[in-house]
Amino acid sequence: MPRIRIGDSLPNVTLYEDEPDNRIDILNFVANKRAIIFGIPGAFVPGCSRVHLRGFIEKSDDLRYLGFQEIICVSVNDPYVMSAWGSAKAAEDKVRMLADPLATYTRAIGMDIEIPELGGIRSRRYSMATVNGIVRELFVDSPNVKLMCLQQDGVPTYCT
Repeated sequence: MPRIRIGDSLPNVTLYEDEPDNRIDILNFVANKRAIIFGIPGAFVPGCSRVHLRGFIEKSDDLRYLGFQEIICVSVNDPYVMSAWGSAKAAEDKVRMLADPLATYTRAIGMDIEIPELGGIRSRRYSMATVNGIVRELFVDSPNVKLMCLQQDGVPTYCT
């Protein structure tokens, strides 16, 4: 179960954007903003690319119209991988791609999950709406949820 709940403040944790020298304290970054933050198991993972990130990119204008100043994707990856994934999916100016390389933030909010196929500790899928760093809405996928995907040869498979 997630440790973070509606009404809680985000943790004071450092995330990274584009490169290791570009540190972002997530709580300070959203302290005076309305933000959407969503977590995914990994960059370039088929389900995360085809469904989750794509959905937030496509709905970014609608979310900004509703008053959200930031839309942030967090994953347990390094900042270079998150930056490359954002570029590959045309996320620039729509979704901020923040890396949590040691899963510090992910563990602090209780969204960590062991996924050996992806290298160990990763993030559960979740999304939250925050106002001034306080969680106002929180949605978390059930444990072990898999998305149906199709490989190029048309054989059904499951991807996280």
